[in-house]
Amino acid sequence: MAASFHSPRRRLRSAAPFSRSEHFAYSYPMMLNTASLLVLTAVGAAVVVVDAQSDELTVPAVRVVRLQVDYRNASVVDIQKINKWNGIMRNSVLASLKFINKHWLICGGSPRDTTPNDCGKAQVTGEIVDDSHYRINVTFIAERDPVKNAKVDATSTVFAVANIGLKGGIFQYTNALKVLGKPSPQLVFDEAFFCYTGATLVDGDMCRKPRAQRRLRDAPLTPMRVPLPLKQLLAL
Repeated sequence: MAASFHSPRRRLRSAAPFSRSEHFAYSYPMMLNTASLLVLTAVGAAVVVVDAQSDELTVPAVRVVRLQVDYRNASVVDIQKINKWNGIMRNSVLASLKFINKHWLICGGSPRDTTPNDCGKAQVTGEIVDDSHYRINVTFIAERDPVKNAKVDATSTVFAVANIGLKGGIFQYTNALKVLGKPSPQLVFDEAFFCYTGATLVDGDMCRKPRAQRRLRDAPLTPMRVPLPLKQLLAL
């Protein structure tokens, strides 16, 4: 993934891009308190830490995760014959994420940046590894661990619930994607934290930015370098 994650409204930046050396390998997912899949909240409910003796405030960074699903017995030659393959693949993977999110709240993002038909601005890409090996990469804004269950008082992690979903067949498709065959039983998982433009990533997963300065009523006005347009002057 590139060093910046773009949003139609705002742009984020990270200290470093994803890399294969940053993969978080898990030997087995943690057991859940209930039987089933996943849940996630949004960046909108962030905790803000303000230092009273400085002009800076600290907020949680945006968590972006990437899941990789490998299909080692895929009919790669047939994939290229399927019309609108990329769209079918994205819709199928997105449906899988949304199904997981009904049980465990994993999909993140601020409320104004998300829609019911999305999951953390998910981006889905396919990759031909060799003649019989196909890989799906899905990147999305995710809630921080521990994620909550949508119905009961239980918690887990994004990786754990996604991997349980994988073993339960959530990424094994019956539509045009059936040419992929059965996926490998283990996900590859990595994550990175990003800040909006103007903020600096600190402590690995926090963003620090200058606090907005409020002008007092009796404070002197800052002189303007550029004359006001005539219409604006008349409106004063």
